[in-house]
Amino acid sequence: MHTVECLESTEYQRFLENFETASYQQTPQWGDARSQIWDYEVLGIRDSTGALVAATLVKYKNLPGTRFRFAYIPQGPLIDWAAPGALEQLQALTAHLRARNIFAVRIAPPLKLRSWHADTVKKGLPDPSVVRFDDLAPDDTNPVGSDIVRQLSRLGWKEVRGNKEAEASQPRFNFHLSLEGGSEQAVSSRMSKTWRKNIRKAERAGVQAQTGELADLDEVLRILAETADRNHFNAKPRSYIESVLTTLAVDFPGRITFDVARHNGEVLAAEATAQIGRRVQGIFAATSTLRPEVRPSNALYWEIIRRAVADGVELIDIGGVQDTLDPDVPTAGLIHFKAGMGADAHEYIGVWDLPLRPRIYTAFSSLLTLRDLAQSDATHKMRDLVSRLGEYSHRGVKVGS
Repeated sequence: MHTVECLESTEYQRFLENFETASYQQTPQWGDARSQIWDYEVLGIRDSTGALVAATLVKYKNLPGTRFRFAYIPQGPLIDWAAPGALEQLQALTAHLRARNIFAVRIAPPLKLRSWHADTVKKGLPDPSVVRFDDLAPDDTNPVGSDIVRQLSRLGWKEVRGNKEAEASQPRFNFHLSLEGGSEQAVSSRMSKTWRKNIRKAERAGVQAQTGELADLDEVLRILAETADRNHFNAKPRSYIESVLTTLAVDFPGRITFDVARHNGEVLAAEATAQIGRRVQGIFAATSTLRPEVRPSNALYWEIIRRAVADGVELIDIGGVQDTLDPDVPTAGLIHFKAGMGADAHEYIGVWDLPLRPRIYTAFSSLLTLRDLAQSDATHKMRDLVSRLGEYSHRGVKVGS
């Protein structure tokens, strides 16, 4: 028997600090940073003894003109999926949300399915028979992840595919850099020769990696737009970046860092990272196409690695990639860069939805993505939909059953 309740910030912060895969997206500060678009609350799940066994930040978005809401749990919930009662904890959470007029729940747990070592990825890149990660035999598989996928399907959850908003929050394929060995030398030894050479090249060229400031945002936004276009994702607006850098820095249960790499006074690369416990996670990264020969990204990441080693960090999550190992596809260059750093590739179980009121969920899904809810045109469409659903309800048809 599990119960769900709102958590005090102090207890939740202790839980975050001791949860191995806790993400900045599960912090109240992240909820505050996104509060113009989402409401949020922090919930705890207790067992029959009253012990806190799981917790999560839940974001809510209202369905205009109705009492119904969409619930989204980014990079969570924070459940020990290997524990015997993991699914019971999830069911207790969804039952709690169902009673609060939630028409659907979306989760994106950082739970692994398969992993590929950096050397395996590097060998696969030039192989013409390897186009996607599925073409590359994994070095490790996680039976817990596979079992949870089967159980979610059995319980009525639906995997979300092709939703850019969802996949931007929790990419299916991610690279993790292990800092095992606890020294700069140990990390450097796992890098490719080219990567180490590029660090030295950046140093000789005079690239300086340093703490960024809000005054750098014009340059950062420009190169972020370049990076988004090059790697086929949507660049975040200034309001998003400013909110992340200012709101997350207040009472954050860890450390938020914003770094830039300069050459001749010009910002050529930038990255924001969040550290909770012994894990560092990238928030956003950008690299200019100007003067690639001075290797600003290598200099920037090396500075982040050195700081993480000094802080006793065990792992750096350096972000997601697209599912392509075809060297002729431009985005494969990002995979080559991360594998050359010595980072391993991991496949997560992805993003999953549980429709609690299927008719509303189906209509919602057919009209717009989550991002559309913030746009006026989508809001008008949703109001039209709500009006039609209301007509059905007045005619005696049960909506959302």
